[in-house]
Amino acid sequence: MSRGSLPRTSRRLLAAGAAAACLIPLAACSSQDSPSGSADGRVSVVASTNVWGSVAKEVAGSHADVTSVISSPEQDPHDYEATARDKLAFRKAAVTVVNGGGYDDWATTLAGQSDSTLVDAVKTSGLKTGADFNEHVFYSISTARKVADRIATDLAKADPDHATDYRKNAKAFGATMDKTLTDARKVGRANPGVSFVATESVADYLLADMGLKDATPEAFVEQSETESGPSVKVVNQTSKLLTTKKAGLLIVNGQTSDSVTKALQSAARKASVPSVGVTETFPEGIDSYPAFINATITGVSKALSV
Repeated sequence: MSRGSLPRTSRRLLAAGAAAACLIPLAACSSQDSPSGSADGRVSVVASTNVWGSVAKEVAGSHADVTSVISSPEQDPHDYEATARDKLAFRKAAVTVVNGGGYDDWATTLAGQSDSTLVDAVKTSGLKTGADFNEHVFYSISTARKVADRIATDLAKADPDHATDYRKNAKAFGATMDKTLTDARKVGRANPGVSFVATESVADYLLADMGLKDATPEAFVEQSETESGPSVKVVNQTSKLLTTKKAGLLIVNGQTSDSVTKALQSAARKASVPSVGVTETFPEGIDSYPAFINATITGVSKALSV
């Protein structure tokens, strides 16, 4: 199992009620009448999640229809079961966008069964994969840029009439991501030497861009990937990093919750170590990828400045 691929079904059930109030759905799958587009002839793009769907929208602009399958915190991309409607949307899409790396295998499978052009974010990232690979590349600014460029190339082939606009949109998105990366690095420079503990490795790529050090014990990570979860000893060792302030920040996946997460949150509160929540789909009030990433950067910056 890859870095960060936790057995989270039960954790999501615990957190679903609270998280549902914090996230909003974007587009739902809609019926399409042509092999690679909508009824009006526009090309169609289908993404596994609304995060990647948003990147596709940045590139597509007004020329293509973008559909996101998963937009709810109650739907875990790791074990989501595709519906007949999802299968139809993938079959009729010109371009499909998946995270890859085992994060959304159901989407990769559906894309492989269609004639669509597949954009796999993990493969597009150029990152070296392996046994300890962290598949949450949607928090990687450089990967988002590469995915946008790839989508622009594929949309230009599917819809040559608007090729110039697709490439311009991708270039504009890249410029926005350059600024976002600059803002991320400012956080690290303002808080040199800060380490963090994460309940899950969801936002690790972005935190690395900020220059923050991951202090999460490897034993915690490894045991979290088992059904039984981290042992009491390992949880205590991880909590001690917070109570002794060897880690100055706790990162929590806001869409999951269990006794281990609560124990770490309690340790952080007792030591007055700030906590920041991250999500795998858009929280309330967020409807674009740049806003999604910037919200995390701002959250971490504010937490460390208290």
